[in-house]
Amino acid sequence: MAQMVHSVKQDMQCLAAMWFGRITGDTHKERLQAFYSSQAQAYDAFRAGFLHGREQMLVECASRLQGRSGMVWVDLGGGTAENVRMLSRCLDLSAFQNIYVVDLCSALCDVAAAKVEGFGWTNVEVIEEDACEFRPPAPATLVTFSYSLSMIPQFIKVIDRALSYLDVDGIVGVADFTTSAKFDKPERQHSWLRRWFWRAVFDLDCIDLGPERRQYLEHRLATVYEDNSFGKIPYVPILKVPYYIWIGKV
Repeated sequence: MAQMVHSVKQDMQCLAAMWFGRITGDTHKERLQAFYSSQAQAYDAFRAGFLHGREQMLVECASRLQGRSGMVWVDLGGGTAENVRMLSRCLDLSAFQNIYVVDLCSALCDVAAAKVEGFGWTNVEVIEEDACEFRPPAPATLVTFSYSLSMIPQFIKVIDRALSYLDVDGIVGVADFTTSAKFDKPERQHSWLRRWFWRAVFDLDCIDLGPERRQYLEHRLATVYEDNSFGKIPYVPILKVPYYIWIGKV
């Protein structure tokens, strides 16, 4: 019972930080640190019921990488390295020569580094660096953005950078919140009210849910998988936030 109460308390603290936290800082790194520093330790537990589609995206990526070896995976905005743990359920991590968890937030990188040590992942490296500037030493077989692309202001720069080191037979996987364009595909079309509401709400946390990021991905890459859906928000009844899963290749 005490553990349950503690868990709910942590969830409420994360929820309060997400909706009512004051984001300050002159740089993107400072704003990320201000947003996540108070919730980094409880990040995984709370986000498990909020960041919908992450595991499905990783499963879809893994199904397209089965049988390969010596791969390189770059998880941009990888946060606490939870994606590594999730992917390990459906793909042996020994198939990767190197896994880079790249994030600009020190608080999340500290949690990721502790997780890497705790699980004994010898081929996983946590990189505290701007995703727009990072480049792995070898071409990447897999590049993922798991609820990070909407938080990167220079999305064109980070996508171009990622594609500059993506292998010719590599894939890019994305899971993120979204809103549709005014005129979009029928399966992803949102009403004016839904577009306005969710963009306004997430803008408070410096998260941009506009359609431009997915449009640019589709401009640069061929779509091989897509899913559009809605997910619940912990402790918030009725409301469901739109999200998408997308996988592309050269």
